[in-house]
Amino acid sequence: MSNQHDEDAKIPAPGWDAIDRWVGARFGGQVPHQFTSHTAYELESPNPLPAVTVWATSAPAGWLYVTYGLSELFDKSSNDPNVSGFGFELSLRLPGSGVSTDERPPAWPLRLLQSIGHHVLSTGGGFDSGHAIDLGASLVAPGSDGPQDSVLTGLICLPDPLLGKINTVHGSLLFLRLFGVTADELKVLDDLELGDLVACIAELSPLAVTDPERASFAEDAECSKVLRRYSLGISL
Repeated sequence: MSNQHDEDAKIPAPGWDAIDRWVGARFGGQVPHQFTSHTAYELESPNPLPAVTVWATSAPAGWLYVTYGLSELFDKSSNDPNVSGFGFELSLRLPGSGVSTDERPPAWPLRLLQSIGHHVLSTGGGFDSGHAIDLGASLVAPGSDGPQDSVLTGLICLPDPLLGKINTVHGSLLFLRLFGVTADELKVLDDLELGDLVACIAELSPLAVTDPERASFAEDAECSKVLRRYSLGISL
């Protein structure tokens, strides 16, 4: 993937523009990193999503990754006038130390997001809020620029707490946040109703930040109490 946007491309992309405006408005004119694919929508490629944009975040410092290509970026081709494509784009937020817009974001989440995007495009099956994904392996690929001992092996899908849902010329679009979890956390969270799931994660990580270097919440005295309480059906 390349972070050089093709300035020669003049094809109208109202869906793409809508995402740019909505996300950009939350980052005060920041120029994001944009990683475009030379094999967009080619399912034999590991990078079928046209692009992933990465924004530097503050409070806490880190990165917010947003996909382009699961909604309709260019023309309207789906039958439902009220929904753009699959009706969602993916987001992932990571922590960082001393992050600045001049710093290059980690590349390993690009592979993760492209892999999930490939699954959606190839199966025609989308994800939705409350869905759980068991990766069967660490979400940080071996040999990548991420921590090689990450114990996070699953993902929970929930409405992005920052970006929410928007309407575009092609229909509605939900930003679906992916939140990395361990195998033991996945067992608890996957059994919760959506309302309790969102509330539980909000207590564990209010901004739904995926920290690939963290230990299981079960090893933290306060977080383990939160998981236990929700597993017993007791919410605040």
